[in-house]
Amino acid sequence: VHHIITDPQKWAQVTKNMTTAVEQGRLPQGLKALMYLPGADGRKADCLWEAQSVDTLKNFLDREIGTAATNDYFQIDTQAAFGLPEQEAERKAA
Repeated sequence: VHHIITDPQKWAQVTKNMTTAVEQGRLPQGLKALMYLPGADGRKADCLWEAQSVDTLKNFLDREIGTAATNDYFQIDTQAAFGLPEQEAERKAA
């Protein structure tokens, strides 16, 4: 997910709440947060998730984020990607 942050104060609260939910294992079934990559300027962020579908993730995040950011969702082409967590685990095991 690519986020364009429109309300930095709301975004700070969203990320605080999301971090707590991830740490406490309170995400909806089928969603797994893998990476949070905030931009240094505070205007953009990217997140990597495992989800049953893009729609499942979109429904959850749009509700949680509200007007704090606009979000661009897309499914990763795992065959062309590199550096994904499971690929790194396989590389280290080899």
